[in-house]
Amino acid sequence: MAHITVITISREYGAGGGETAQRLAGTLGWQLLDQALIHAAATVEHLPDSELEKLDEKAVSMVDRFRLHPPHQKYLHGIATVAREAAAKGQVVLVGRGTRQLLGEMATAFHLRLVAPIAWRAARMARLEGWTQEQAHARCLEVDRTRERFIRYFFGAQALLPEQYDLVVNSARVPIEEIVAWVVALVRNDWPTQGQKKAESKRVLTLARQLGAGDSGFAPTLAARLGLRVYDRDLLEQEAVRLGIPEAELEKIDEQPAGIFQRFRPGSLQQRYIETLGKLMRELAKRGNVLLVGRGGSRFLQDMPGAVHIRLVAPLAIRVQRVMAHRWVREEPARQMIIQSDECRRRFYQDYFGADWTSPLEYHLTINSGRLGATAVDLAAYAAERLWQLDAASPPTSDPPSPWKGQEGSLRGV
Repeated sequence: MAHITVITISREYGAGGGETAQRLAGTLGWQLLDQALIHAAATVEHLPDSELEKLDEKAVSMVDRFRLHPPHQKYLHGIATVAREAAAKGQVVLVGRGTRQLLGEMATAFHLRLVAPIAWRAARMARLEGWTQEQAHARCLEVDRTRERFIRYFFGAQALLPEQYDLVVNSARVPIEEIVAWVVALVRNDWPTQGQKKAESKRVLTLARQLGAGDSGFAPTLAARLGLRVYDRDLLEQEAVRLGIPEAELEKIDEQPAGIFQRFRPGSLQQRYIETLGKLMRELAKRGNVLLVGRGGSRFLQDMPGAVHIRLVAPLAIRVQRVMAHRWVREEPARQMIIQSDECRRRFYQDYFGADWTSPLEYHLTINSGRLGATAVDLAAYAAERLWQLDAASPPTSDPPSPWKGQEGSLRGV
């Protein structure tokens, strides 16, 4: 990835985007444009701030859609002008308001998105604002809905996909100071791992991936960096031995969806497969120092303390090129392989776990290896190492640790 001079931050309400932006700007010594985007855009359009504040991150109403010059036209033009001028100067952090989409594929821009489960966000906002849980939940839903409508209206549904960002972080799992440390390391291309104390906790990493999102060397390279043993094809071989069937036979159902009858019929191969797979993954994780590739690892080990869950994504065009090169096929067959693979993995997670394979809430972080290139390995290794150290330093507790303790700060731009 090119030298980073611009950071955009997209966020779900209550996930901590505003505080992350403040800390990043402060650590890097960069300009921060959050609410200031509205003031600057109003100046560009020669309008009072209040006129644009009414439209901030909201979709065009049905009435305004039929106007010759809808007010959103000036809002978006002003935001785009300010964002692009700031990006051209560099050393700026831009928060929300479609700035990721407005900057397009600017080579020196890094695009970060923060998400978290709505119950977690509502609990945080209730605590910070003194609201009831019900009030906070309703507020989260309201702001999420208006922001989503804004993005969909102006930039399309594709703008909300994880592949549109360089890094998506589940802030319910990852403290803000960690997110800031990762992005600062990226900006400075400085990964301070030398001399760090090794985590004493069992080191377990699961890696989910889209077909074509990472080359065949990604997992081995990451594992070598972290001192882990990779289990990918090895999982399949050990499962076949335990089930007492040929490996070729097991490959027919490996990471494949199954109907209700197949999943729950006593003694069916599919039922035995998922039970054996889960038992094997838990045994390997208990030993520690393992990297488990695919096969629902993040679901089997979702509640295991110290396990770090990462997903690799990439833009479709890059995935197609990688599959063409690796599989020696033409563009259309490569595209069909990707479509089929995505659907199989989606249904596998849905059928066996009732989970959304594509959701960044399933993981600690979702990394775009298409945009980050080789830096994706640096980021994955650095993030995992720091999360293991954090887990090792945390005292045992009966309650889930709150990564937000003592981090409330300003709520601007939540």
